[in-house]
Parts: sequence; structure tokens; C-alpha cells
Amino acid sequence: MSIERRKFLTGLAAVGGSTLLGPISSSAQQRTQRYSKPVIDAHVHWYPPEFVELFVKEGEANGAKIRGPNKDGEWTANVPGGQYYSPNGSTFRREMMDIDLMIKAMDDREVDLSVLAQTNPHVVWAQPEFGLKLSRAVNDANSALAVKYPKRFMGTITLPMQDPRLALQELDRGAKLPGMRAVNITENVNGKNLSEKSFWPVYERCEALDLPLFLHNVNPIHERLVEQDFSMMNELGNPFEATIAATALVFGGVMDAFPKLDVFLPHAGGFFPFAVWRMDFSMSQGILRNLKQLPSTYLRRFHYDLILHSPKLTRTLIDLVGADRVVCGTDFPQLMSIRRPVEYVEAIPGITRRECEMILCENPARLLGL
Repeated sequence: MSIERRKFLTGLAAVGGSTLLGPISSSAQQRTQRYSKPVIDAHVHWYPPEFVELFVKEGEANGAKIRGPNKDGEWTANVPGGQYYSPNGSTFRREMMDIDLMIKAMDDREVDLSVLAQTNPHVVWAQPEFGLKLSRAVNDANSALAVKYPKRFMGTITLPMQDPRLALQELDRGAKLPGMRAVNITENVNGKNLSEKSFWPVYERCEALDLPLFLHNVNPIHERLVEQDFSMMNELGNPFEATIAATALVFGGVMDAFPKLDVFLPHAGGFFPFAVWRMDFSMSQGILRNLKQLPSTYLRRFHYDLILHSPKLTRTLIDLVGADRVVCGTDFPQLMSIRRPVEYVEAIPGITRRECEMILCENPARLLGL
């Protein structure tokens, strides 16, 4: 890390949380980067050590299979129900648990603040009570890390959505924890689309608490995507899952029922931003009669991360939804992540400095209520 950047981060740590995105400090003005505000990655994954410890201790009694530790001290878990996304199990990798390694990676990537959320195997596979226990471990650890490093990390609230009653209970508890700025739910809950009416009380509470939904894939749709010799899960499964989630929220009436609910889509919303015109045509033919507006009018009800792997296509996304709806989010440190978000955004054709600052700094800050 450069001396100038270290000066910036030191100065940032000295100010109060309420001024994190306020007037630029004198230290911040010395930084060599082009952005006067913190670069925020709103889509980052980790495994809290407390979550892993609980998983290893009680996972097998709840139906999981645990292997390890390996030479690096890492454990691997397989959970019931079939993990088509990770058939060999989810490895709790050191780079996703060691805080020093995580901070070093942030500095190397020119990311000032990471928003942490769960990934495979999440908690929705478990029986409800154990899912609640796992959720509490995650949320307490997220909050503790955000309190310890308030200028580097923020947490999302993981919910056991397999039991909406328990999910509401944990949402109310988690919302009171410091450093928690969003709600992390999977794009389907054990095969149920997010339009399922039993989930609506959770959405109602999120809207009332002014907490955005941060969606993440866990075990995407897999039919015909997994062959003996190859898998298309990463390449197609993840964007397909985001497409289904967004479309179900629109077609199922969730976005109409909760007009102030913010939803952050991973994998840039999949194909949803590009398929809404087909949906508009369908509505013009007398289909989708339950919708109050054309599907394309819901484009700007969502926020979209950067995971398109093509700056040129990201330019098209900006033209479709507006630069104010595109939020720096990378899926780091997963295989398909955007490793260097600043470079990626700056490579978007025709991008202006103002648009870069919006995407990298201001949009995630606004979405998180900073």
C-alpha cells in the first residue's frame, strides 16, 4: 500500500462513522487516487470463524458431512439436498476467514470498504432451529467485525428464510446490531421463488426498517446445466438465478406491494435487464394482467452489481437502467469475481469520471444508507 493511500485510510479511520461519506478530510485530499470518497464493494463474501466453528461442531448432527481440516486448516462441508453448484462441498477457505488477508486483498484491489454477506452453503439448507443458530453466529460476527473495523467492513443480516417466522425474529434482532446495513437472502429458498407469499412479512419488515435486500445465489437452477464432462453452473446458473429472482419479484407483485423496498441484484441482474422488452411485448398481448405497469418500468426498482465481465456490456446496462442504479459489487473472492473493480469501471466505454464516482462510491453508499 502506498504512503499516500495509508495516509488516507489513517485519516478516514480518525473521523466518526456519521462523516464517513461527508466532507473530504485533509488526509483524504492527499491521496493519489482519483476518487475523493471511499470505494465500496457491496458484494463480498466471507466465512465468520464463529460460523465455521459452529458448523464443524454441530453440522453433522444436523445432516451435513464435514471433512478436514486440510493442511491449511480449512474444513469442507456438504449439506443435504444436493449441491449442484458445489458438488464437492463448500470449503471454508482461509482467504475468506483471515481478517488480515482480507484487508490486504482490499488494499491491493483499491477497495476501502467491503460489505460482507454469506455464500455457499448459507443457512437455508438446515432445519429451521439450526438455521437460526447459524444465522445468529453470522450476524453477531458481522457486527463485531464492523465495530472493530468500521471504515473497512459492514455487515448484512443473514436470515433463516426456510422459516419466515424465525427469519422475522432474527431480522428484528439483527437490525439492532451495529454495522448491519442490509439483509442477505438467497435468490430461491429451497426451490421456492421469492414471490412466495409466506416471505412477504419479511419484505414488509425490511421496508419498514429501511434495509435493502441483497440477493445472492446459493444453489442455482441446475436442470440440464450439469453434464458428466462439464458444468455450466458458474457461466449460466448464476445469471439465470438472478433473472428468475428479479422476474418473480416483479411478476409476483412484490415490487408493487412494497414500493420503497430496495433490492440489489447479483450478477448484474442476469438477463432481466435485457429480457424485460420481451416481457413488455407479452403484456401487450394480454398476458401478465396482474402487473400494474409494463415490466420495463421496474428496471429502476433494482440495483445491479458489476458482474458482467465485459465493460462494453456494462455500458449497455448503464444505458438501460441509469448510472445511478449500477453499484460496485464484485463477488470477491469467488472464482467469477471482478478482481479490480476500479480498473473495470474505468474501462467502460465512454464512462465519465462522474459516473465512475457514482458507481464506485456514491451509489453503494446511498443504497447502504451512509
